Amino acid sequence: MLIASCFVLAFMGWVMRLGYPGAVLGVGALAGSIAIFRKKDSKHRSAAVIGAIASGIVVFGAIGNGNEKSRTQAAKTASIEEARQKAEASRAHEEDVSSRIAALVASTAPQDAVDLCNSFGDVGAIPEKSRAGCGAAYLAKGRESLAAAKLAEAVPLLERASALSPGNADAATSLSSARELQGKEDFKKKGPEISAGLARAVAHAKAKEWEAAETELKAADATLKAFEGLEVAKSKEWGALSGQAAQQRKRIQPGLEKLELQRQAQKVMVEMRGEKPLNSPWDGSVPEVERYLKKVMNDPDSYEHVSSSAPVARDAYWIVKSSFRGKNAFGGKVLNTRYFFIQRGQVVHVEE
Repeated sequence: MLIASCFVLAFMGWVMRLGYPGAVLGVGALAGSIAIFRKKDSKHRSAAVIGAIASGIVVFGAIGNGNEKSRTQAAKTASIEEARQKAEASRAHEEDVSSRIAALVASTAPQDAVDLCNSFGDVGAIPEKSRAGCGAAYLAKGRESLAAAKLAEAVPLLERASALSPGNADAATSLSSARELQGKEDFKKKGPEISAGLARAVAHAKAKEWEAAETELKAADATLKAFEGLEVAKSKEWGALSGQAAQQRKRIQPGLEKLELQRQAQKVMVEMRGEKPLNSPWDGSVPEVERYLKKVMNDPDSYEHVSSSAPVARDAYWIVKSSFRGKNAFGGKVLNTRYFFIQRGQVVHVEE
């Protein structure tokens, strides 16, 4: 009976999953159950009642499942249609913008075309249909800015034009000219700054402040390097400053090497010291010192902490000054003060 019930329930579930066709089957089963129930002298009325109830459940379940499938399909269709409309709108927008850009460039209004191209954001985000028009707009506006000696404005525009039209010789030539002119202008401002930085490096070197001298030289080298590849880097002024920087670096090199050795030695010492010992929040004692004393004392149980300094880093050690009481060889309790040298959590040396 249990097995039969399981099969019946499984069959009902399968019919309900059919959706509307399952509802039709359920209605047919319901009609059959009613017909059996209404038959006179029927011996299967109880089964007909159960069948009618089951058929009703199947009908409602199948209708609900059919409604859910319809909603899902409708939502999927609406989503596809919305995506299609968005794609069409995007294509229409791109075509409109592309035609507007081309018209603006042709009407000698490059700034308006540049504004439209900038609305896309990065150069890589400009649609394929608009790339040629934007390249022409950036080139026209870049040349206009270059002619007006607005170099800070011209260079980025011409860089965008070159990125959009890699094989355009006009864009490459204009960009090269703009960079050369900007390099000359920048060097007029940066040259005195480099010279002042080199003078500070000399002063630091005389005072044996090697690290500060190195910082100034690195800044000067970085600024000079920014002009490499430009005509200004072939000038006497640039060559003189570059020579001074090289001379100063040669002058401070021994000091820098010594400084580097000190840094390496300091690093080794820090590694040898290990983690800093901590004073106990209860009585101020240092656990590393207490463990050591209880190992070497004649009577470890007689150890009594009096005071301990905070650990101080020196060379490869943490040094702690500690006072304590303990019994001597004759059984008398005496006060002692010692300096304890600690490495990596262990007392390795003791001094009075």
